[in-house]
Amino acid sequence: MSVFNHSPTKLKVSELFTSMNVRNWLSSFVILILCGLLATFCSGYVSKLYLRHTINSDAEAMLGIYSKQIETYERKLAEFSNLFLYDCGPLDQYQLENLAYKDYFIRRLSLKTRTGKTCTSFAGANGERTLSPLLPFLTPNTSLWVTNSAGNDQSLLVVQREDERGALFVHMEPLITDSLRNNYCRECVLTAISADSNPTVAFWRGDAALFSQLLLFKYEVDKGLNIRVYVSDKLLQKYRLQILPVLFFVGVALGLVMIVAIRLSEFRKLSLHTLVERGIQNREFIPYYQPIVDVSSNSLYGCEMLARWKRRGQGLISPMEFIPYVEKSGQILPITDQLIEKTVAEIGKLNWGETQQVISVNVVPDQLEQLETLESSLKLIHQSRLQPSQIAFEVTERKRFTNLAMASQVIEMLRCQGIDVKLDDAGTGYGGFSYIQQLNIRSLKIDKMFVETIGTTDLKLSLLDSIIAFGRKANMEMIAEGVETQEQSQYLAEHGVTLQQGFYFGRPMPFRDFAYYCKSIVSRKPLTERFQIPEAVLYDR
Repeated sequence: MSVFNHSPTKLKVSELFTSMNVRNWLSSFVILILCGLLATFCSGYVSKLYLRHTINSDAEAMLGIYSKQIETYERKLAEFSNLFLYDCGPLDQYQLENLAYKDYFIRRLSLKTRTGKTCTSFAGANGERTLSPLLPFLTPNTSLWVTNSAGNDQSLLVVQREDERGALFVHMEPLITDSLRNNYCRECVLTAISADSNPTVAFWRGDAALFSQLLLFKYEVDKGLNIRVYVSDKLLQKYRLQILPVLFFVGVALGLVMIVAIRLSEFRKLSLHTLVERGIQNREFIPYYQPIVDVSSNSLYGCEMLARWKRRGQGLISPMEFIPYVEKSGQILPITDQLIEKTVAEIGKLNWGETQQVISVNVVPDQLEQLETLESSLKLIHQSRLQPSQIAFEVTERKRFTNLAMASQVIEMLRCQGIDVKLDDAGTGYGGFSYIQQLNIRSLKIDKMFVETIGTTDLKLSLLDSIIAFGRKANMEMIAEGVETQEQSQYLAEHGVTLQQGFYFGRPMPFRDFAYYCKSIVSRKPLTERFQIPEAVLYDR
């Protein structure tokens, strides 16, 4: 259950902004402007990416059409070849002109006989004299060439088919490359098609000066062909100017999201801090009790006191909603005092002062590094009906000690007063078993994450066995947490861990339910007789 459910301080966006003062508004405005300007610094890179994506899409389409044409020309050239006599007579001349006229992608067709005679669909063209090999072996009978017969702007791709009768040349129209060349701005894009096997020969369209400009991208295609695209600084600058305002507003939007997230976090912390303070004043923090059972005698060893927050008019709030925060804010200290005061008062009604049963109270490392932080708690314990030996502080190793030497002194002083300190969540945190040695801790609690591996093939089961072996060899008191099944309980008992805690024995419960629970189990008294719980306790809320 969230701390903010049904809360009078429930967070609203309107409250978030109305809570901001002039200084906050000014700083937020500056942050938004800086985020917008910072985003514009990326305009060169972003415009390059955008231009690359745009031209790449066009270039892929262009090259795809070229590739498709080239791939189909093996079949088409075979069909064309059967229409010629290869003597450059009237029939051949007619077929050349007719085929070139009908095919949109063909600029002209040429024949070359075995005797060296040539004819073409376009009179006066002699492009075959300046052919350079691009792919000499496109297929066994065809090859791909480049011609620059009438200047750079007339560079063409030429497909050649050769057999025993002669050679047929197909000069392909460069319409697609011309479109790409002038689609963005005149002479801003240079495209070059070349082969990996012969990079010195290329079919290119555009301003040759752009070969010295930025290579925008290189796209690999089948049959060893690749296309390279160069762009001018003029085109990049044009796209950069277009994208500047967009990037500025994107930066402002991201800055706004960041500011809202920060303000939400601050507002939530402020609200939670206020709610906790109010909860302390209203004494809303109450103890719950989870039994710890000695399975060797089926008797009650004691219990662990767990914090719960019951806000007025609401249900219980989960410890995970407030414990991490109050530990950091320091509010855990008055909460601990409040819980101990209620605990010793309630448990005192069960006549535990006449038993050896133990109450475990959770503390954080900070509370054990200065005895002054525990003075009020110790005073409450000494004024209660309980013996100090019936109180144990459990300190988790999931949070690091900052002063082990001081903590060791405090723990020893507590031990002199009869109060034990147990290591909670053993094996899961920072200190490991070094804390046991450095702090002279004699009791440990085995974490649920190890207990739940019982009956499985989890590797952590071997760690559980190692922890148990260590505890037995060190003659330490061991309590297993998170016991939920009979199999787990039996396994632990067989390995010498008879003090057990978990849902298998009982969930955390309020005092009234815990009082009934205590009546149903044999008391852990020095004598064998069962101690009596006053009936009034069972109805005491």
